[in-house]
Amino acid sequence: EAREKKGFTVLEETVTKTLEQVMEIRESLLKRIKKIRKGEIQIDPEQNIKQEEMLSEFRMEIMTILLKLVDKDAATIDKLKEISKDLLRFKMSISNEVMRMLMLPQATTRTVTTQTGDCSECDVLKEISTKIENLVVCADKEEGEDAQDAEIVQEPEGNEAGAGQVCMPPAMYAMDLIGVNELIDNEIEGLYTSLITTTEEDTRLKQFEKLKDFKSLRETIDEMITKLMSETDDEKLKKLVKRSLGRVNTEQKTKLKDCQAQCGPGGCESCAADVLYDAIAKMNDYKTFFNNTDDEEAKKEFVRTDMIKYITENNNEARDILTKKATEGVIDECDQEKSEIYKMTKAPMWMLVNTTIFAGVDELEVMVDAMVTQLEELLKQYCGSDVVITVRTTDEGPNCEWEEYQQTKEYLIKVDDIIQEALFKAKDDSAQVTAILGFVDIQGLYDKRVKKLFEEELVCPDEVKVIKKEYMTQLSKCMAQFMNGKLKFSEMSRLQRISCTKELRNAMESRMGKLLQFELEKSLNEIET
Repeated sequence: EAREKKGFTVLEETVTKTLEQVMEIRESLLKRIKKIRKGEIQIDPEQNIKQEEMLSEFRMEIMTILLKLVDKDAATIDKLKEISKDLLRFKMSISNEVMRMLMLPQATTRTVTTQTGDCSECDVLKEISTKIENLVVCADKEEGEDAQDAEIVQEPEGNEAGAGQVCMPPAMYAMDLIGVNELIDNEIEGLYTSLITTTEEDTRLKQFEKLKDFKSLRETIDEMITKLMSETDDEKLKKLVKRSLGRVNTEQKTKLKDCQAQCGPGGCESCAADVLYDAIAKMNDYKTFFNNTDDEEAKKEFVRTDMIKYITENNNEARDILTKKATEGVIDECDQEKSEIYKMTKAPMWMLVNTTIFAGVDELEVMVDAMVTQLEELLKQYCGSDVVITVRTTDEGPNCEWEEYQQTKEYLIKVDDIIQEALFKAKDDSAQVTAILGFVDIQGLYDKRVKKLFEEELVCPDEVKVIKKEYMTQLSKCMAQFMNGKLKFSEMSRLQRISCTKELRNAMESRMGKLLQFELEKSLNEIET
């Protein structure tokens, strides 16, 4: 087309048109990768096509071409020739990949849908967790409920029954645990085989950790089976299960959630994961862009344009969810989670756009890194073992004083632990390290809370001031004191060890008193009105 055009702007128009077409290719690749990760596209793992990996490589090649197209010198003959060669190389890569797929041996198994990452390792954890949870819930049931459940002991097809819906008689609890041990034995056997063939050190270390965990779980269940086999009374059998398997049940749930969080949205049951993985992919694209161009204005323009488009798409979907809620009166859990994520990420994303307008590239790069960290933290909350905390709100907005009161209680517990375990009864210099690590944990709690308050558009500004000006300042003093290389911790008196931390504790106690008094007065005023 460029050859047929004339005029001074023909090169600029060519760059613009090419940029649009290359962006379309990029969007197509991203959509395909997303569908694979969500398990919407059927693939055959036996073929070893490595579709997602190859598409990701193509995406990186396209990103390189995009970088050259947004360069300030792109509208020149030499640059366009270079870009043309890159596009031809990309076309050749596509052709080679097509040929590679044609040369693959014919599939011998039927096509199945797989999740992103190696989520198959989560399947056995899920089955073990489900069986243990079912035992604990059944053991916790009343006698009347057991009599009803004892009539139905066959599991429904597909194992779709929830925990406690299908209960075996207490005398059969040991048999259920024997079945769990069989699952563990199969997994241990597979891990041993994998360790023999695996040479990569990091993979071997991970497999050793899994092997150790499964062995420990098997020993625990073995002990439980022995106890159950020696008991005949139903009530005592129930008490044994509730007392001994309760902790195991919690641990297995945590491991399952952490496993699912590691293998992409296909392994995470939360709909919020889809949104979060897309957002993280966006941020990683920006980081790649930063590493491949020196044009500062191009960096800011690329992030600003793409981010505004992304925010608009999220806003449209969030509006659709609100419309659905308004018309139907209720939305399902999936839409609820998406709505929460759109609300949580909206302000930070607009802040990123503002950074491209009012700040330099250095600050923009820091902001993108911070966004990745925040999004990954949210991902852990929805897919990992962390619990998503819902802010208690009133009709006028969040109850700032009460939220701060509850949060300060958590800090106070941690401070008391440091005083009791490291400062009050310190026997040697190792207690100094314990205290410093405790301070680091408290610093993490402060940072996490401040970040959350900013994400909520700083609707509770007083809490941020108190944390930054009072708590963090005093904590820094304590950390500096204890990290002094000349300090002889074992030679300090108890009063010297505790004094700095006690000041921090007193500040928290004083603040909590004021907050509680405010809440009480507000409650009384509401009663009077």
